Amino acid sequence: MIRLDNVSFRYHQSQIWLFESFDFEAASGEIILIRGKSGCGKTTLLNIICGVIPKMIKGELDGQVYFEDSDIGGWTLPQTAPHISMLMQNPILFFPIVEHELAFAPENLNLPPIEIKNRIDKVITDLALHDIRYQETANLSYGQKKLVNLAALLTLSPEVYLLDEPSAGLSDQYLTLIESIIKNLAKEGKTVLITDHEEHFQSVAHKVIDL
Repeated sequence: MIRLDNVSFRYHQSQIWLFESFDFEAASGEIILIRGKSGCGKTTLLNIICGVIPKMIKGELDGQVYFEDSDIGGWTLPQTAPHISMLMQNPILFFPIVEHELAFAPENLNLPPIEIKNRIDKVITDLALHDIRYQETANLSYGQKKLVNLAALLTLSPEVYLLDEPSAGLSDQYLTLIESIIKNLAKEGKTVLITDHEEHFQSVAHKVIDL
């Protein structure tokens, strides 16, 4: 599903390589936990996989990233996102109302209105977001914004989920809920990569990579 072939990266020529001749593979239905201290390159790795590096964040990148045997180095971010999408550490919401945020991705996929509604209804139920469905996003807490970002990713329904520190700012109750969602995604054949400096998701991971 996802393969990195001989990937090397550094932000500046004066820096040491964060990755050098790095190979990596993740199959459909796999949950992979990527651990390491702050600054070791966990977020950088996810940004390389989804194309944010080098398209939005510049640096010196060598090697290839493959999705289903296609080299995606020449893909634009809009071409990549329906297949590989990322939950960022710091949530960013673009629309004034939660439901509008959740509708954006499936609307851009030109899905029928009933399918869009069904996707939104499902994530609202799965993440227990009924109370904030019609709230203004500006008034949400950090944890609520993070859950809405995750819900928006679920309405997009890519083949590969990149979850960057998903446990930050969430209660144990929601962490248990997210673990269940991650396991269900894997059962559906989705690939899930998780970065975490804690041990929250080790029990659900099929593989653990230490950076």
